[in-house]
Amino acid sequence: MFRLIRKMRRDERGQAMIIGAIAMLILAVMVMTSVSIGHGVYSKIKAQDAADAQSYSIAVTQARTYNFLAYTNRAMVVHYSAMLTLMSYVSHALYLQKTVGTAAKYLKYIPAIGAIFAAIEQAIDAWVKIVDILTQTIIPVITFINIGLWLAQEALLMSTYMDIYNAQASEPFKGTDPKAKYGFFTSGQGGQLGQDLFDIMKETNATNFLHVLDDGPSSNAPSAIGDTGLKDRKKLLSNSNTLSDPNMAKYRLLMGNIANSVRKKWTAEGEGPLLIGRRWSINVCLGVGININKVADSQIKSFESEERRDELFASDDIRMRVQVCLGPIKKTLFKFDYKVRVAANKDGGFHEANGSKSDDHHNWQGITPFILADPSYYSPWTYHFGYPCNVVFASKNVIEARKVFQLKTKFMEGELDMTQKETGDQIFADMTGGMLAMSVGRALYHRPGDWKEEPNFYNPLWTARLAPISTHWEKQLVDAMVGVMDDWDTIQRSSLNY
Repeated sequence: MFRLIRKMRRDERGQAMIIGAIAMLILAVMVMTSVSIGHGVYSKIKAQDAADAQSYSIAVTQARTYNFLAYTNRAMVVHYSAMLTLMSYVSHALYLQKTVGTAAKYLKYIPAIGAIFAAIEQAIDAWVKIVDILTQTIIPVITFINIGLWLAQEALLMSTYMDIYNAQASEPFKGTDPKAKYGFFTSGQGGQLGQDLFDIMKETNATNFLHVLDDGPSSNAPSAIGDTGLKDRKKLLSNSNTLSDPNMAKYRLLMGNIANSVRKKWTAEGEGPLLIGRRWSINVCLGVGININKVADSQIKSFESEERRDELFASDDIRMRVQVCLGPIKKTLFKFDYKVRVAANKDGGFHEANGSKSDDHHNWQGITPFILADPSYYSPWTYHFGYPCNVVFASKNVIEARKVFQLKTKFMEGELDMTQKETGDQIFADMTGGMLAMSVGRALYHRPGDWKEEPNFYNPLWTARLAPISTHWEKQLVDAMVGVMDDWDTIQRSSLNY
């Protein structure tokens, strides 16, 4: 017996089987762990891609809306420039009638050449009637088009806001990861918390979209449903539209100045040949000299009245001076000014030729409402550098739905669980299903190269990109998601004070 025991102790056969069995068990655990980790990483990447796609999609929607505002604002500016050109035609036609036409009225009686002047007189009279009728017809039509563009701006603004506020998973989100959920799960202990965070996410995204507007809500507004500044802007069409109202003055002066800045030279200051052009001069000095300057102007301005209404103003003026000019000595002997003024305004407009005024020719509603940007550079990190951000959470159930994440074994009488079911907070697990991805999208104003132009709604240069997460209120929501769940009231208050 003892001999057999000693022999078995010295016998080395079968050791490889034991080592191999242990090694195979360890190898199996390592393979399953690698598969589980690999699958987890893959699922996380897919969920993150889905969150990125959703946040980028929202940012693209915002950028396209801002670009539409820029295009429509530019169209309004072009329309105002066209209105000013029409009024310039009226002013110039009236100037021709009162000068060249008046001269032709008497010169037509000269034998031989009288017929030519008679034809000139008739042509000028016809031209005055044509441009006057066209202007009275076209200006109201263009004004109506501008009001339509403004209404389209307001409609798109509200539509985009509601799309963001009531956002569901978009096609990019669903197509990237069909198993991911936009927002949070609303079951279990974390159900109400998940719903609250999802509501905050949607509301904050919508508010951030609107706070870039000049009359939009501030970025710390708790709610902004319907608060687009429409009530302020529509006052431009009402009788309360006065320069004494800072909001009205802001709109009128800005759009008026921009429209004036894009006028063509002929409209803005005049140009053209002698006598029939809008700007020319004659300077003759032979002891006694004559100086005649023909000047012109056309602009959107506020004429002097109690209400200070806007008007489309145009003028063609002549300044004549007869002077003694002997070297450096110049003395005016006679001066004469002849002024031709026309205007379109809410009171019916007028024509005026050297003091002779005729009312009720051209009615113009005034500056049409439009939408402005208000980029903020105060505390830029806090206020997104004047650009709207949106945050997207993507949740994914990897606890119950994916058994491959769990590896159960009786090895050492225990259970190895590769999910966050045991390692994470239960509320977090209920809200996210064990996996959470987050992304921030930003609509920004970008012109390539060296530029210093502030964000605005006049140049369609808005684009979209993904942004860092650690900005503004997104950081507070992240803090809420990474372990401070035990004091939700505090989290909610801090999240609402973004």
